[in-house]
Amino acid sequence: MKQKVIFIGAGGYAKSALDSLDSDKYEFCGFIDNFKPEGTNHLGYPVFAKTIQDFSDRDKYSYFISIGNNEYRLEKFLKLQQLNCNIINIIDKTALVSEYAQIGIGVFIGKMAIINSGSTVGNNVIVNSKALIEHGCVISDHCNISTNTTLNGDVIVEEYAFVGSSSVINGQLRIGESAIVGSGAVVIRNVKPRTIVAGVPAKFIKESK
Repeated sequence: MKQKVIFIGAGGYAKSALDSLDSDKYEFCGFIDNFKPEGTNHLGYPVFAKTIQDFSDRDKYSYFISIGNNEYRLEKFLKLQQLNCNIINIIDKTALVSEYAQIGIGVFIGKMAIINSGSTVGNNVIVNSKALIEHGCVISDHCNISTNTTLNGDVIVEEYAFVGSSSVINGQLRIGESAIVGSGAVVIRNVKPRTIVAGVPAKFIKESK
């Protein structure tokens, strides 16, 4: 029997997540979203409630958090855990994930993304379409690795970091907690926590929030 699934978040990222959901394993049922009126439809599916706390039938479903913002995704993840809700992974059928990689819970791995041997992807992480995570990388909890990004071997990405589209991270580097790497950046040295870097090569722009 298929698991019935509800998405937390009905924004643009939900479209990608829904497109990659394994329809042989899961039956998608609808959304919970703060900004959509209860009883309306989104993408042809019902909005059941504004928050998981407002949803009386929550024990009947599994959940996926389709919110791109790391801070908001973390908030929803912690609430689902507090309520003992089942959180699923969504791994697109075109993604290549090594059998020697470790994947947490609440993870999205998009179309044609690659996770190579010895890498670890933590909980509540987004690895977007065509991202390449080379051998031995560690992506900590609640990170967002954007489309077409390359992380070369043994890179460590600390919690809450955001790595922008088409950026390249050289091997054996560390991206600090809550750091932001701008789109198209080429990172050739460690990025300090809570900083923003951009450019080729990537340079410090300012502190992040």
